[in-house]
Amino acid sequence: MEEDLKAGRKKKACDRLRNLINEFPDDISLREKLGQIYYDSGFKDEAGKFWILCKLQNFEMKEAVDIYRNSVSNSGNAILKDIVFRGNKNQLSQYSRDILNELESDSFIKTKHVPDFKRKRREKRNYTESKDSFLSKIGFYLFIGGIIFLPVLGFVKLCEIIKILFEIIF
Repeated sequence: MEEDLKAGRKKKACDRLRNLINEFPDDISLREKLGQIYYDSGFKDEAGKFWILCKLQNFEMKEAVDIYRNSVSNSGNAILKDIVFRGNKNQLSQYSRDILNELESDSFIKTKHVPDFKRKRREKRNYTESKDSFLSKIGFYLFIGGIIFLPVLGFVKLCEIIKILFEIIF
């Protein structure tokens, strides 16, 4: 990710950080880094979206969070749907837990619903070789044989037609 930023590939760095956030949702420092990239790129509202769970350390962060909150009318429901926190709240700092609790409370008061996002888990599947039946193998070989046989049959038939034509003419 650092190499991407140094090479000017901010989009790629953002994609990598988003993937890391999905993989490690409890690591708020990843959101902080992504917010900084967006802020440096001039997207203050997007930076605020990722900084909303971070402890505000400077005026830039506070300004960006305020811009973001205003862009979604300070709706807890909209913010929760935007930030899609899939982690364990108990592993967060007290500050982040308080923010999440405030957003959930606001969402419930206004909509009687609190968005809940389950952690994405990659399923490790056991892939097995397909067990083709005897008849399907026979059918496959007959199909391939037919494709090869048809042009040969067509050529033989064409020769017979030419032979018949020459017998009629001569």
